[in-house]
Amino acid sequence: MRDVDSCTGHALVSPDIVGLTVVEYAAARRTSTQAIRDEYRRALRTGEGLALPRIVRREQEDAVVKFCLEARGVPGGPGLETESVIIPMSNFHGTTWNTLCVSSQVGCRMGCTFCETARMGLVRNLSAAEIVSQFLVARDLLAEPDVGRAAPYRYFASGMRNIVFMGMGEPLDNLDEVAQAIRVLCEPNGIAFPMSQITVSTVGRIDGLRRLGELGWPNLRLAISLIAPNDELRSRLVPINKAMPLADLHRALREYPLPARGLFVFEYVLLKGVNDSVEHARQVAAWSRGLRGVVNLIPYNPQRDAAYETPALETILAFMAELRRHHVFVKWRHSRGCDMMGACGQLGNPALRAGGSTRGD
Repeated sequence: MRDVDSCTGHALVSPDIVGLTVVEYAAARRTSTQAIRDEYRRALRTGEGLALPRIVRREQEDAVVKFCLEARGVPGGPGLETESVIIPMSNFHGTTWNTLCVSSQVGCRMGCTFCETARMGLVRNLSAAEIVSQFLVARDLLAEPDVGRAAPYRYFASGMRNIVFMGMGEPLDNLDEVAQAIRVLCEPNGIAFPMSQITVSTVGRIDGLRRLGELGWPNLRLAISLIAPNDELRSRLVPINKAMPLADLHRALREYPLPARGLFVFEYVLLKGVNDSVEHARQVAAWSRGLRGVVNLIPYNPQRDAAYETPALETILAFMAELRRHHVFVKWRHSRGCDMMGACGQLGNPALRAGGSTRGD
């Protein structure tokens, strides 16, 4: 007999279900997949019987929504929370959808100097269930009239077309839980989110790239935080480059099992007077030669007590023009949610950083 929520009267399913595929859930319940399949599908697709994390903070800027979920902390330590962002998108034809940016860790240990999350250090890895819960809560939020402004996009009834692992944390630093979360998100008998609409972003963990490639998921999208086109500069901005330099990263990407029509996304945060010159653009073009991809330019989003500034419009346009002159496919990502610290590179709890972090899984 299953427990019943005294408030709603709904039967409660096992809390482990959010982090398990249907086969794993059946094994945990010591029953057959066929016997448990309907319960699993109903729970993951409708939320019936699920006890999801509590929203501890929620901010909205225009139609961009940042929400923070309560996460387990160390007893006696500061309260922890995940941070996620729902970003409305549209195209020239007027079609609208949402992209969900999820976190894979509380904090991050990569130490990138332009990133708010890096200032926290690594506090804790998130479990697969905590990652999937961000999607489930976002789905509920999109059902609210003041949030769900984007109409459902084709077959995505939730209104979410994309899931991007670009929130707090380095996904390949927590690959086991990230991979399990992707399995659950894509489970045909559950959420059934298409893997081709999921992007994992990495700062360039070569060991993680190789492990990810071995999973045999050709439809999974991959984004690389390039940030700088030479080792001297990149090692200053992205410390992991000292151990995993650009030549090794280039080799790992050439060896990655990219599908025939697949493209890497090279994320390039433009920092005023640091990595935004025309010469830097030439170096980006030279480094990316031989790799199928698109360079995604992201003008720096201001942070608390930041050491960097956003380049001027003419600098950004000159950088783009130089890349195009070298036949590089380039896009300019226009940031949204900056004022509420919800844009790229801005996620990170300042109170937790000030109070010190407690490391651990």
